[in-house]
Amino acid sequence: MKVLVNREALTAIRTKDGQSMAQLARAAGISRQNLNEIEKGKRGASGAVRKRLAMALNVPVSAIEAQIIEDSAAGAEGDAA
Repeated sequence: MKVLVNREALTAIRTKDGQSMAQLARAAGISRQNLNEIEKGKRGASGAVRKRLAMALNVPVSAIEAQIIEDSAAGAEGDAA
């Protein structure tokens, strides 16, 4: 399973909280450019960065994460009745 940033949730929480990108980036210890790329989906965020972003927004990490379940390479062939 792959865990990514839910960029829509991240942006919504940040703006609802009244924080600019620069403020959140500073509080999370990343550059504003990196935050911009994360919010636009151009860059992923490590678990440590997701944790720092969540802490800076005062929300659980799960509030800004999206879980992507990767399909297995082998399908369920032969299941037809």
